[in-house]
Order: sequence, then structure tokens, then C-alpha cells
Amino acid sequence: MYKNTARAALVIIATLSIVAAFLLPRVKFDYDFESFFPIDDPDLAFYKDYREKFYPDNEFVLIALEKEDGIFDTEFLLKVDSLTGDLKEIDLVERVQSPTSISQVVMGPFGPINVPYLHPDKPEKYKSDSTRIYRSEHLIGSFFSEDGKSVSISLQAEPYLSKAKSDSLVTDIDNAIAQYNFEDVHIAGRIHGQKYYIQKMKEETALFISAGIVLLIIFLIISFRSFWGVWVPLSVVLLSVIWVVALMVLTDKPLDIMAVLLPTILFVVGVSDVVHIITRYLEELRLGRTKLEALKVSFKQVGLATFLTSLTTAVGFLTLLTANIQPIRDFGVYTAIGVFIAFILAFTLLPSILILRKKPTLPSTLKSNFWRKYMHMAFGWMLGHQKLIVGVSIVVLVLTGVGISQMRVDNYLLEDLAEDDPHRQDFEFFEKHYSGVRPFEMALFVTDSSKTVFDYEAVVEFQKVENYLKDQYGIGFSFSPLTYVKMANQALNGGNPDAYKVPTEKEYPRVKQLIDKFKDREQFNYFVTEDLKEARFSAKIRDLGGHVLLQKNAEMREELPAKIDTSVVDFRLTGMGLLVDKSNKTLASNMLYGLLIAFGVIALIMGVLFRSVPVIIATLIPNVMPLLIIAGIMGFADIDLKVTTSIIFTIAFGIAVDDTIHYMSKVNLELRNGKSILYALKSASITTGKAITVTSLILISGFISLILSTFASTYYVGLLVSITLFFAVIADLFLLPVLLMIVYKWKRKK
Repeated sequence: MYKNTARAALVIIATLSIVAAFLLPRVKFDYDFESFFPIDDPDLAFYKDYREKFYPDNEFVLIALEKEDGIFDTEFLLKVDSLTGDLKEIDLVERVQSPTSISQVVMGPFGPINVPYLHPDKPEKYKSDSTRIYRSEHLIGSFFSEDGKSVSISLQAEPYLSKAKSDSLVTDIDNAIAQYNFEDVHIAGRIHGQKYYIQKMKEETALFISAGIVLLIIFLIISFRSFWGVWVPLSVVLLSVIWVVALMVLTDKPLDIMAVLLPTILFVVGVSDVVHIITRYLEELRLGRTKLEALKVSFKQVGLATFLTSLTTAVGFLTLLTANIQPIRDFGVYTAIGVFIAFILAFTLLPSILILRKKPTLPSTLKSNFWRKYMHMAFGWMLGHQKLIVGVSIVVLVLTGVGISQMRVDNYLLEDLAEDDPHRQDFEFFEKHYSGVRPFEMALFVTDSSKTVFDYEAVVEFQKVENYLKDQYGIGFSFSPLTYVKMANQALNGGNPDAYKVPTEKEYPRVKQLIDKFKDREQFNYFVTEDLKEARFSAKIRDLGGHVLLQKNAEMREELPAKIDTSVVDFRLTGMGLLVDKSNKTLASNMLYGLLIAFGVIALIMGVLFRSVPVIIATLIPNVMPLLIIAGIMGFADIDLKVTTSIIFTIAFGIAVDDTIHYMSKVNLELRNGKSILYALKSASITTGKAITVTSLILISGFISLILSTFASTYYVGLLVSITLFFAVIADLFLLPVLLMIVYKWKRKK
């Protein structure tokens, strides 16, 4: 009967696995920056409306071309000019602005004349061109570097391109540039970055899966020293990953920078379940039970604990639903599903295989005695050093408190990449030699219904806004209605660079007349609405980090209204950068709320098992301590709390608490059998302690493989979760029994 059931289960699992395997080639990778914007946020709704009125602030590509001996070289400038022409011919490119194509408008006797700033094919004009360019402040940091050794081309792509079209565009741009053999080329922008990140994610997913499999095999060989002890657990975890990824394909969920962690997590979580079951199964066989009896006892005694650990791990990940960022919410949901898939396979695939295969050869008595000997020694040491353990724990908590006080929420655009990464170096080139890459966006409104953005009263107030942003906020090159005003004034003054400014009220009517002639141009609509009541202030700024910029935003909201006449104009900050910074700021409180939910679930489980508040507190302390230690380490090591590192606490708690549940389940079992608390603790430390130690080593080895990542956030997840799990097993084997003995002594006195 059992064998027929086992065969039927294997047929069903094999069928589902084959279907899932056929879906794997359809898996998609995605790195959509906008998916990390906060959900249901009024600022997000405003931003979406804002970019529909004007143009998305991140659909650009910046191309810097270097010439070490100086840019005023005929061969170099002619190549820049030819490249500009090639870029304009590329499909999906809407606009190209280049040093060799920009010009200033000058009013001649017969009307406006476009005068190029640069004459690539006329070396005799280079000296005058250079003088005029470097007297025009709006050109430096935008099209020309301050050191005169590079120029920058700005390319505007069609908005909302699909990934396939974005990749095609990047390829066309790269091919166009490759024809000219420039000394050095630097490219920045979302479109180019997206392709780069996705390629990295694909490589790292393959790396983590390979490293995870190798490490699992090594530890399974060490733990069980048998072929079946390797391939059986490996089958469970591999099928868990395949099923979850197939589910993602079916639900059209791509692998993003969060989801690439999923295979590694499922590897270590799934194998943890299997190791506890197999360890107990071998112990029962060693006691002389038959294969079927050993399986029944193992699944009966370990089953509840394994279910509870799967439940708590899943709940830990589901608390990520408290985040207001979709990729994190998706990561929590799919990982929780994966945890239960691993549990289901552990209780279907594993017993089916064990029933059908012959009775395994037991590991040697020497190996069994090795674990019993050292777990016994560890328990004896704990009994003799209880005060020391409590004292050290208190000292550690005090130190971690100091570290936690130094933690801060912060984020930078490309901090995930290593400092020597070529894509990050390109980004930092623009940070150093130009106005930066990070977009700055502000909506400007005319609050007086009788005015437009080009009425002089509004222009004067806009100038006050620009002055504040340049002097106090630190923006670089900007574009706004003031740009048209200044360019028109300069045109009316013969192109004099000194006239690139807001004119006097007396001179302004002529300027406004000239502006009116350009209202029908497409570029005009990028920055001013058709009714002339709303405008866009767009700039680039160096990436100072979300922490600093949020402070600047707060100062601006407080100071700027006092500097302008809000009865004439008003402003509102918006843009991609603002939303990313806001996401990071609110995430810390979301994660804290999620952890409190997880603590509540653990407390409930322990309450059901022991029905004692002191015991609940005693079991929570060893699980909270490792999280506090990690927070302290992050504070001391200057590791910022942000979207990608905040999930460390949820991952670590959801997995680390498994050891406590297994330990406490064994204690509870012994107490129900009438054993003393000391005997129960000794039995749990020696028998369950072995499984806890082995699974913790496997978990740590699985997560530590993530330090191979070139993404800083993934690296820190691997490192810090591994450290958390190390402290968690130490706390469970040493601090937890001490606390339980204190609790039971107190209960006896009471």
C-alpha cells in the first residue's frame, strides 16, 4: 500500500516538474527603476501626471567623448559631428543635442539667425568659439566639461520603450560610437543602465545557483557521507526552485534584482527541512526500528516542528507585504510560496523516495559519537558558565545599541555596483566633470489666474527659485521657462554671453514678443503646458545621497516659500530621484512594522506550545538579539539602510527562528513525557542541537555564496544574513537554555 502511494506521488511530482521545466526558458529578467517607487503614493500620482504633461525625466542617454589633449581638435570635432548625425538617424531617438549642433539665436536685420557655438570644420574659428563657449555658463557642465577635455552629447529616446526596444536602441548607439575610435567614451542613463543591470543579473543568477548546488553537495557529503544523502535533499531543493520559477513565468513575474536571491534562499530553506527529517530518520534507524517505523516516528516528531518553521519563515517573508514597494512585496509573496513548496516536497517526495529505496547504510558509530561528544561538551560548558553567558549577552546588547544609534537611511543611484565597475565609473565621470546624472525635477505653477509663466511678474519669481536652487540646493545646468527668456534676451543683444539673463521690466516686452514666435516648436512643449499656466524646471545634480537630498528638500519647502511671492507662483518637487529617496525613507518604518508582526506570530506559536508568557519572552530574546547585533554592525560599518538591505532583517529572522522552534519542540516533547527541564534541555541540545548546527552550517554556506555578487546589496545580504544565522545558532544553543532554566527556577519558586 505504502509503495503504491509512493509511486503515485512520484508520478505526480515528476509530471508537474516536467511541465515546470518546459516553462523555464520563458523566464524574463527585468530592472525597472520605476517599480521601486512607492505604491499608492500621492507624489507618485503627481509624477505620472507631470511626465504626461511634459516628458519623462529618465529617458535620456548621456555620451561623453574624451580628448586628452583638448577638445578643440579638427579630427576630434569632425568625428563628434559625424556621430551626432548618425545618432539622429537611429530609430527610437527623438532628439539629439550635441556641442556641434547647438546654436544661439541672434536677431539680425531680417529676423532671427541661428549662430553655431562651434564650427567643427573651421579651425580658424576655434579660438573665438572657445571664448564664447566658456563665457556661456549654461554650456559648461552640460555640453562641455570644465577642464576642456571632453564633450557631452544628450540623446532623448522615445518614452516608455519596452525592454526589447531599449536593448535594440542601446545596441544601435554602441555600434554608432564604435565606428569612430574615440580615446575614451562614457555612457550614462536609464536605458543603457537597464541593459547592463539585466545582463549582470542573468550572470549572477547562474553563478548563485551553481555555487549553491556545489556548497550544498559539499555539506551534504560531510553530513551524511552517502550518495543518497546528497541526491535526495538536492532533488527536493532543485524542484522547489524550478516550481517557483515556473509559477513566476505563469504569473508573468520577471526576475528582478530582488528575485535573483530567491533560488539561494529556497536552496537553504528547503535543505533545512530535509536535514532535520533525515537526521531524525537515521537516529530512529540506529535505535533498531524498521525503515517504515523510523519514517513514521520521524515525520510524527519532526513534522509539526518542520511545519511551524515553514510557517514562521513564510510569515517572515509575507511581512514584506507591509512595504509600499512592489518588487519587495512580490519577493515576499513568491519566497513564502517557495518555502511551502519546499515543505510539501519534503513531506511527499522525500518519504516516497525513502519508502521505495532500500534501507540506507547508517553512518559510522564514530561519526555519531563525534556529534554527541561535542554537543554534550557544549551543553556542559553552558551549565558551568551561565552568569558569563548572560553577562556577555548584556555587554553585546549595549555595544549594539551604540552601533544602532549610528545607523541611517540613505541611498545612492549606483552604489550597488563596485567602485571599479565600468558602468559606475562612467556614472562618476559625469559626476566629476559635468553637472551630474541624477535628474532634478520641479513643477512650477502660476497661482494668479490672470498671469502666464511668461508674464514678467512670474519670470521674476522663477528667477528667485533658480537662484535658490543654484546657491542653496546645488543644481547644475537647468532648463525651465527662464532658459527661453535668457536666450531671447541674449538674441536681442547680438548673442552677447553677458546678456544671458532676465532683462529689466522695461526691456522685457521685446523679449516676450520673441518668445511668442517659438511657442509652436516641439521642444517648447517639453517645458511649458499649452495654456502657459504650468512649467517644468529640469536640472541635473550630483548624487549626494538620499539622506542629504531629503534634508535639502525639507529645507527648501520651509525656506523657499518665504523667498517668493506665492500669490504669483508656487512649486512642487517631483521626479524619479524624489520618489526613490522617499521609498527608502518610509521603508525602515514598514520593515519595523513587518518584524513586529513576525514577532507576534512567533509569540503565538510559543504560547500555544507552552502557554507561558515568561517562556515566550525567553524564546524571543535569542531571536531578537542576532537582529540587533546585525543592526549594530551595520551602524559601525557605515552600511546604510535602504530598499535592498532592509530585507536582511526579515530574511534573517524568518530563517533563524526555525532553530528555536525545533529546539523548543524537542524540549516540549520531553517535558510532556514527564522529564525534568534539565533533562529536556540536555536532550534538545544533544539531539536537536546536532541538526540545528548542521542546518545552520548549510544555511550559512548557502548565503555566504552571495558575497560573490558584484551588487553591493546582494553582497551585504549574503554576509549579514550569514552573520545573523551564526549568532542565532550560538544564542539557541547557549543563551536560550540559560534563559529557560532561569524561567523554570522562577516558576518553581512562585
